[in-house]
Amino acid sequence: MQRITMADGLETSRVALGFWRWAQWGISVDELERLVDGALELGITLFDHANIYDHGNPEAAFGEVLARRPGLRESVQIITKSTIVYPSASVRVKYYDTSRAHIVSELEASLRRLRTDYVDLLLLHRPDPHMNPEETAAAFSQLHEQGKVRFFGVSNYKAHHYEMLAGYCDQPLITNEIEASVLQHENFDDGTVAHCQQRRIHPIAWSPLAGGRVFTGTDDAAVRVRAELETVRAEIGAPTIDEVALAWLLSHPVGFLTITGAEDLGFVRRPVDALRHRLTDEQWFAIWSACTGHKVL
Repeated sequence: MQRITMADGLETSRVALGFWRWAQWGISVDELERLVDGALELGITLFDHANIYDHGNPEAAFGEVLARRPGLRESVQIITKSTIVYPSASVRVKYYDTSRAHIVSELEASLRRLRTDYVDLLLLHRPDPHMNPEETAAAFSQLHEQGKVRFFGVSNYKAHHYEMLAGYCDQPLITNEIEASVLQHENFDDGTVAHCQQRRIHPIAWSPLAGGRVFTGTDDAAVRVRAELETVRAEIGAPTIDEVALAWLLSHPVGFLTITGAEDLGFVRRPVDALRHRLTDEQWFAIWSACTGHKVL
């Protein structure tokens, strides 16, 4: 397993196990413990949570695994996220809350569920058009000084959102978790990936298989990309096209990390195996052009 330095003092696996689809997995804590052990055997030490994933249930289950296994916490790196508020009996509409009080209270709730004193990386889940950046920066400073969060970052931010917040923070923003895949080029096209390169930060790619469209999409782009993935698969000797699709991301010079959101170890290992391959420029652009439907200018 390749490892990558996200910041001074934070080295992680290039593949993370994510819990966005926890509710669909339907697994027990015992099964989660076996999954975590299997991930660790593959070299995966990074685990991607959020306070809203299935109402915090995966954090609670992961916390139970940590409680069962003294010493495990020091062997893993934990991401969590906050700032999205969903409708409930007391909340009329979905909204974002990046206030100091909310960020601190939600992080402390995550720590209780995770049964740990700290997380390695706290991300703001979505850009907030109503953000008071002084409040947000104050939350970061407080949580870092208290030892509850080691590092901070953002998720789904564009360059201008990142730069605005970074200008207020005394804690560096060390990553941006963004959607990217052979079928999702938005963050390449709008300069978000280039901004990560400019800032010399490594982005984390979510939905790296386009939510399954790589396998099942019937639109023209998905059909073209699937055919090109098969061509490249034969050229590099990969067993499956998803390994090629993941290698496409992992071959990019920005140094993506990628999230695998599967409970089946056979699928969890696909991005790990994809690290064996580095696509040529020609292969990379053949897949790019298959998605866009035209050659580069």
